[in-house]
Amino acid sequence: MLKKDTASKTEDKLAKKALQEKLREQLREDSRASNSDTDSVSSSGKRGHSKKSQPLSSTAAKEPFKPDLKMSTNNNVSFMNKPLNKLTLAQLKKTNEPFLQEGACSEITPKLMKCRECKLTPNQRNRKMPNIFCRFYAFRRLRYSQKGYIMLAGFSEPQDAETDDIAPWLPQTPVIAPELDIETAKYIVAAVGDRFCELVQQEKEALSWIGGEQRVAWKRAVQGVREMCDVCDTTLFNMHWVCDKCGFVVCLDCYKVKKDNATSEYDYDDLREEDQKWLTCSSNRQSHKPDKLMLTQIIPGNALWEVGKGIHEVRPKWNINSSCSCSKNKNSVAPKNGVSQLLNAVTHCLPETKKTQLPLINGNHVELLNDKKLSSSFTEGVLPHKDSNSNGPLSNSMGSIRGYNEDPLSLLADVASMDSAKNNKNEKEANALVETCHTQNTSSTQNGGKQTDGPKINGGCNAEYITEKGHNPSSCLTLKDLLTMKQVKMQTQLHQENNKAKTFSSKLSEIIESVVERSLPIKDGQEFVSPFKLMHYVPRNGSSIPGRNNPVEVHTLTESSVLYPDVPHSWLCEGRLLRLHDPLHKTNFKLFQQQWRQGQPVLVSGCQKQINQQLWSPSTFSREFGHLDNDLVNTRTGVVLVGQKMRHFWDGMESMNERLVDDNDEPMLLKLKDWPPGDDFSEVLPVHFGNIMQALPLPEYTQRNGRLNLAARLPEFFVRPDLGPKMYNAYGSAKYPKDGTTNLHMDVADAVNIMVYAGIPREDCEGHEVSVFKAIDEAGCDIITKRRIRESKETPGAIWQIYDAYDADKIRDLLNKVAKERGEEIEPEHDPIHDQSWYLNTELRDRLRREYGVLGYTIVQCLGDAVFIPAGAPHQVRNLHSCVKVAEDFVSPEHLTHCFSLTQEFRHLSDTHSNHEDKLQVKNILFHSMKDAVAVLQAANPVDYENH
Repeated sequence: MLKKDTASKTEDKLAKKALQEKLREQLREDSRASNSDTDSVSSSGKRGHSKKSQPLSSTAAKEPFKPDLKMSTNNNVSFMNKPLNKLTLAQLKKTNEPFLQEGACSEITPKLMKCRECKLTPNQRNRKMPNIFCRFYAFRRLRYSQKGYIMLAGFSEPQDAETDDIAPWLPQTPVIAPELDIETAKYIVAAVGDRFCELVQQEKEALSWIGGEQRVAWKRAVQGVREMCDVCDTTLFNMHWVCDKCGFVVCLDCYKVKKDNATSEYDYDDLREEDQKWLTCSSNRQSHKPDKLMLTQIIPGNALWEVGKGIHEVRPKWNINSSCSCSKNKNSVAPKNGVSQLLNAVTHCLPETKKTQLPLINGNHVELLNDKKLSSSFTEGVLPHKDSNSNGPLSNSMGSIRGYNEDPLSLLADVASMDSAKNNKNEKEANALVETCHTQNTSSTQNGGKQTDGPKINGGCNAEYITEKGHNPSSCLTLKDLLTMKQVKMQTQLHQENNKAKTFSSKLSEIIESVVERSLPIKDGQEFVSPFKLMHYVPRNGSSIPGRNNPVEVHTLTESSVLYPDVPHSWLCEGRLLRLHDPLHKTNFKLFQQQWRQGQPVLVSGCQKQINQQLWSPSTFSREFGHLDNDLVNTRTGVVLVGQKMRHFWDGMESMNERLVDDNDEPMLLKLKDWPPGDDFSEVLPVHFGNIMQALPLPEYTQRNGRLNLAARLPEFFVRPDLGPKMYNAYGSAKYPKDGTTNLHMDVADAVNIMVYAGIPREDCEGHEVSVFKAIDEAGCDIITKRRIRESKETPGAIWQIYDAYDADKIRDLLNKVAKERGEEIEPEHDPIHDQSWYLNTELRDRLRREYGVLGYTIVQCLGDAVFIPAGAPHQVRNLHSCVKVAEDFVSPEHLTHCFSLTQEFRHLSDTHSNHEDKLQVKNILFHSMKDAVAVLQAANPVDYENH
């Protein structure tokens, strides 16, 4: 540990400047160093050669760090401004103390081992990216030898962190802006606390992968630098691995995949291309081996474990429910006759030497090897492959695994017979539950609830929900429960078919089926289909997004008006979509949150009252920005028109005669690509920015400093994600029903999209309106929406089709199926939704409903309407009129799990894919949100809060 300097800040700056100047002078001396000295530099590059370096003992690693927090609360910035080295150059040469590298490798000495960035030539830097940063800056330690030469001295370690280094990572009050109240803190902990505990457990698991003598390095967070994995471009959170020679970095997930493959029966030559993306070492041109890399952490000290400990302290203190794995693992006893025993028995029943190859799915041949065991995800209906990069589990049904039969499973009969004495009781319980379900359905029908035959959309009836995808596996832990639930489902179906009495016998294969299959076949006319058996798409990393805990609720205005009498609202899409009529109404929040928690979109109308419509008119943009060049996209062909004057686009928004024409002299359907550019919207269009931000509904979520916008909790020294606002400007395509303006895609964050302008072309207005009405009728809009468009004076701008995030894999399965029907090849590193290569026309939407039981939300967005889209929800847009829309992204606690799942999906996309890079930094957002919430709840007293 370096001694603290008592000099003032001014003296520190002067000393730092003098040190840098003298280090440059030292370059000339080092260039004349002898070969023996050069060899000593290279050999001392191994970790552990520093005089002051001591192994991090296991005792020290477990002891919580207790810093002195008697300091300024603005530590977010102060610790970044302090000098890296406090000793002068003369002191460093005299004492031979190690010091941190304070510049690029080439600036220190020419013969110093350089990181892979510093080895790049200027041409290589320009070709790779404009912003290149030294890998070893503020990370590698150097020291002066007795002869005055600079030598390597290892790397910074966790015990090097000082109090002001750790303070920004620990819970402390008052929290940095935005302010956080107790109720919001409780809500955040309840919503994402379990997910944070999983994150902490993953980090602890990474520590267990290293040997007892191996030290952990500490890489300081550098302001303005976002550390990324060299393999998958995911933002590094904490634990990662670094090559001590070239600075190559790999995240926890990529390291685990490589490590597991290296220790399995796989040969490196047989690994998938994704596993072979590891760059060779720029120092010796050798491939990087997992066991040769150095485990490194970013969060200093024990701050991560302290926040994890704080979560478990505030939950019982404030009576916050939790179901995290931490509490489950403590003093847990395996239940008798439970699913875990069933899964273990099934695993041992699989053949020892048999190896089965499945058909081509997602462009890959997936193999089941003899040493693969069923994981806990088996209860969700999937059988995962050991290699997580092979597009995840093999199937959603054991029935799709060829080469196995049910005979080995009969060995579990003894397990099933353990509760044979209770069979009569089980049957009574099943009958009672069936009667209860029937009573509820009858009561619902009498109260005006809608009962339909055919496939149950997005959740099904109550009885199906007991054993369908939405059922929580943790509530069905025994074979007795499985038998009971199976009987409930079968008998309920029989009850619905005119109460025809049929015999029912429980077989062990049915028990297995109820565990494995996510649903039973549903009836669609005379045809039975299985919507949850994905035959053409296998989710990566298991199930991409977990299923619903509850089916989609259907609401009526009569019921909701009793609970929310003061909220102006209505229900669209047959009672599934909430529409709020007053964007500024103070009581909107609770009703919005009720729907948002279910992962459903919401429509908010009336925002045009807060918008300066003249500010957003095409004539204004043409006048102010028409002279600038920008790319245009022909939405019908996908052709990009490079470097066009923007006035050609803006002048054609309301006039067909002013539009650019194609080779057939037909006016093109154009959209303005990526404008304004990547710069901050507030800097390019400051007046527009102020106008749109004050018009955003639900500011608790949508404002940059909203209390429920978790992205606002990132400290200032982070490179914050660009969450908008962003403009979407395009012509209308009402006359072209098969062409969308924005193809089907999904976003990693939540979003709100406001229609600020909708224009009708001056030529052929009546004919265009007829096309608009026809497009709305064919899109499958509900009767209330059709009445709104025809009877009101509102201008319809665009049609949205939004689907539940939980249905994304079914949509992928359909699109892969259709692609195969067309003779197209399925590429393994591409995704039918993320590629944005599909627009679901009427035919595809109908197939999705009939074959998969998936029904989306069809929304007509009028001028002033704001559409809230949950993270991970597939959606597409078709402009009816020429539109200007503005979208703002945010990160809500309700959908943070979806953000995690999408980040994992992005890792598997090709390097050139626009979504491959992780720009959201969801793990950092989660950590700092929990840190601030824990700080607020630790500082407050529940008794005082309730009395107040």
